[in-house]
Amino acid sequence: MMTHFLDELLNPKSVAFLGASNNIMTMGTGQCYALKSRYKGRIYPIHPTEDKILGLQVYRRIEDLPEIPDLIIIVLPTRLVTNYLEAAGKLGIPFAIIVSAGFSEIGEVDNQERLDEIATQYNMRFIGPNCIGVINTHSRYGTLNCTWFPFDLPEGQKGNISLLSQSGSWISQILIWAERRGIRIGKSISVGNEANTSMTECLNYYYQDPQTEVIGMYIEGIKKEGRKFVEALQTTAGKKPVVVSYHGGTSAGARAGLSHTASLGGKPSVYNAFFKQSGVIQAANMEELFEFTHAFSLAHPPQGNRIGLITNSGGPAVTLADLCEKEGLEVVGFSEDLTNQLAEIIPAVASANNPIDLTFDMNFSLFYEDVPKLVWHSGEVDALIFYGIFGSSMLERSVRFNNGEFSELFPLEAMNFLVKETLDRFFEWVHSNKIPVLISCIDTADKLIPVLQNNQIPVFKWPGMTARAMRALVQYYSK
Repeated sequence: MMTHFLDELLNPKSVAFLGASNNIMTMGTGQCYALKSRYKGRIYPIHPTEDKILGLQVYRRIEDLPEIPDLIIIVLPTRLVTNYLEAAGKLGIPFAIIVSAGFSEIGEVDNQERLDEIATQYNMRFIGPNCIGVINTHSRYGTLNCTWFPFDLPEGQKGNISLLSQSGSWISQILIWAERRGIRIGKSISVGNEANTSMTECLNYYYQDPQTEVIGMYIEGIKKEGRKFVEALQTTAGKKPVVVSYHGGTSAGARAGLSHTASLGGKPSVYNAFFKQSGVIQAANMEELFEFTHAFSLAHPPQGNRIGLITNSGGPAVTLADLCEKEGLEVVGFSEDLTNQLAEIIPAVASANNPIDLTFDMNFSLFYEDVPKLVWHSGEVDALIFYGIFGSSMLERSVRFNNGEFSELFPLEAMNFLVKETLDRFFEWVHSNKIPVLISCIDTADKLIPVLQNNQIPVFKWPGMTARAMRALVQYYSK
């Protein structure tokens, strides 16, 4: 049973909310609205004049609440925060999230230190100030999400990615895209100015948390506990993949970071050194951060860097081979025995070496079963990358563009049935053999993509990201 205070903070059975109204254009109202959408615990808005907010009963003062809530969320003007935090402490509310800004990031260090003094006095813990809050799709009381953006995982799924960020935007503004993309975010913590809860404590929590399997971090600079942070990073990365994107090494980035969360950025070479020493995976940008965590959240671990490439067209085969080699992956030449076996089952115009180019052959079983099984069971590769997906979306589009004319020529129902049967066998084979598989497909609207990803097969749009994601997997698991 976990005893970390963040586990309690992320699982409140009741929440008081300061800063919501019936004006949806305000920060607090939007956050309360998102919270109300999926959270099943009790929500108590506090407001001096409103009777109801978003259909919820309003209380005039903290002292008027019908119970002592587990958590209070504060989205108020800076001048009001201290008094309300103290009132919450006196009442015995154990946890707070202070979204309000205007503290150390603009030089108001004393006011921020006063918040920490109040928390210490009343045995409280809080996240912030100057943060967006938290997300917990595993909450025992429905999804806890106090960002501005509602978020859902596909039905029946639980997120195994936990995010830790010095930016609230990078765990909130990406949520709509992440939902469409199929990225399995389970927990997120926006630490803000780290006045009371540090990045180190959050890392230690994720290290212990059984629901966290992959960690993604956005860092602008280390504010405090430098040595402890590095130790926590090293310990955590030894147990779970940690993907880090650091922004703050340029003079412009450091200046922006200082005014954003009072983070003091340092030379990239310094951060690169301790990231490398800690065993984390570095992401060059935010796209890589989310795509790499996506790969780690679904794919089986590769035990080496020999990659087998299976494609349905020539250009992407060349592209993938080139990009994989540039990432330090080995696109091995197949043995004569394996090449001969492949040549017996693939079309005469196809290439039987690595990469395998099937040249738009529409044989589903060949692409998803016969060819990959021969390649994998040869023992000559450590992972597989596929390019191309044979769904019915392309044919349906063709029919639509011709206003349904000659639609009888397109056996869409039969095709969907055959693909489903083939993919079911493919999923069972991949997971029973623990095969690292990544797929690249430019048509991100194809109906098969959610099917693949719901069955633990990560799909990426461009070959370059697919190759970089495989390199990240190999780098972490082959160390």
